Amino acid sequence: MSFAWPWLVFILPLLWLVVPSKQTLSSGSIRHPYLSTLTTLQRKNRRVQRRSPLIVLSWLCLVLALMRPQWIGEPIDNALTGRSIFLSVDLSESMLTEDMQWNGQRTYRYRAVQEVVGEFVQHRQGDFLGLVVFGSFAAVQSPLTADTQAVHRLLFDLIPGMAGKSTAIGDGLAQSVKQLRDSKSNDKIIILLSDGENNAGSVEPEDAIIAAQKSGIRVYTIGFGGDVSNRSLFSLMNSSGVDEATLTDIAVKTGGQYFRTRSASQLQQVFEKINQLETSEKEFDNLRLVRELYWLPLSLCLIFLATPLVVRHVREKR
Repeated sequence: MSFAWPWLVFILPLLWLVVPSKQTLSSGSIRHPYLSTLTTLQRKNRRVQRRSPLIVLSWLCLVLALMRPQWIGEPIDNALTGRSIFLSVDLSESMLTEDMQWNGQRTYRYRAVQEVVGEFVQHRQGDFLGLVVFGSFAAVQSPLTADTQAVHRLLFDLIPGMAGKSTAIGDGLAQSVKQLRDSKSNDKIIILLSDGENNAGSVEPEDAIIAAQKSGIRVYTIGFGGDVSNRSLFSLMNSSGVDEATLTDIAVKTGGQYFRTRSASQLQQVFEKINQLETSEKEFDNLRLVRELYWLPLSLCLIFLATPLVVRHVREKR
């Protein structure tokens, strides 16, 4: 046990320092030996009452309460994340291309992305995650949050075309940088995934790269989608292929890495690699559970003060 304000112990002697004020006799008062003796007895009686055991105990308990006794528990490790990660996902119409396999079944690109990225999100417990989607423009779906389950749910609500039909890689990167640059985390990371060529948006990729560099943000880029020979007529009409030059430039200039994936299994391997490269290093800040115990001596103080009143009341009843 310890005290929050131990210095208040110095007020303890105040009870003994406070004495009855001397009563001055008027010039016209009658001096009589018996009256002097009676006055002296009365003064002693006041001192005895003032310093009776119950009063002393009450004062001691009151001072103890003012000193704020506390019980401090064992140290508790409080994990603080060392990673802030923003996911920037392409949701242009080409993500509706059905050229992926997942669990033995043919599926759309965006469905494969949801499954793979969803697994990654669930493994990042303790990190701060955010989500941006981009098509013709970029939109924030989730700001940085420690609630990875919320990000996971939002991820599965995504539908291609909700941010427009085209691909604005510069806008997707710039919006992620804007959201991430104020993070107090030591490591700021963006994972940008696209299956198309930068052909829209108001921010050039080069300008977004400069903003990321100034904010100390590392960007991993992923080019996602099957080879041209395996693509359907729909995908050929809606995409000119992965913009590998832009994605590589972004990764190299920000200290990240570019990955080219042509299947859901390759995409899964890439996210496993990123998960290993960006391990969730944690700092630990020891916390202690503190319980205030001032109410114990304060309760005793009130009991000691009330005891004479109760006793007197019982005697008067009799």
